[in-house]
Amino acid sequence: MRRPAPDRMRLAAAWAFALVVVYGAFEFGRHIAGYSAATAFAQRFSLATRVDELGGRVKQLEAELAARDVTRRVDQEAQAETQAMMGELQAELARQQQDLDFYRGLVAERFGGGSLRIQELSVEPVEGERAYVVEVTLVQTTLRDQLANGTLTVSLDGARRGALLRLPMRELAEGGRSQVTFTLRYFQTVRIPIVLPEGFEPASIRVEFRSSRGGPEAQQQTFPWASVLETPPAGFLTPGPVAG
Repeated sequence: MRRPAPDRMRLAAAWAFALVVVYGAFEFGRHIAGYSAATAFAQRFSLATRVDELGGRVKQLEAELAARDVTRRVDQEAQAETQAMMGELQAELARQQQDLDFYRGLVAERFGGGSLRIQELSVEPVEGERAYVVEVTLVQTTLRDQLANGTLTVSLDGARRGALLRLPMRELAEGGRSQVTFTLRYFQTVRIPIVLPEGFEPASIRVEFRSSRGGPEAQQQTFPWASVLETPPAGFLTPGPVAG
């Protein structure tokens, strides 16, 4: 025999009331124990936010670590290439040093070691004037890689109107220069423009130089004028003999 509908409704209401009472008692017990649903929700929300922040930070650190790993590999490759290049340059420097020592030995064998000397001297006429350019090439044959500096001067021996004369550089060079300076490691060519006085006929040219490596005493070399004078080209006007 089926129960009437009102009885079923009253039974359902009783169950619902009982559940409400039980849940209320449960919540009341948690409240008495210090638990707050709102606080718990706020804490869960804060923790979820913090987890998201930490997750983002982890991704950022992973990206930075990957970038540093790439940079480290690039630096290692660049360092390896630099070391290889340095090795090649050092090997090339060693070969060039060997070549330099070889040629130094040849020069020292031919000219003698440890000296500063005149390798070449020439006199070039200037067209249309009693002007010339004296070129003196100095060479250092020392086996050591050192600088030599000093001063150089030239003078001319000759005759004017039958009288023998020696003209110093200050009477021949432009501006009355009495000497020129030089600084060389292996060789240097010094150019000295000069002008011959009217009526003077040169016979020889004397070069005198003092070097910081040769002491205070000057070294001298004399060359016949005709042997160092360059042959002028065809049609070049040179001063002829002056009648006395």
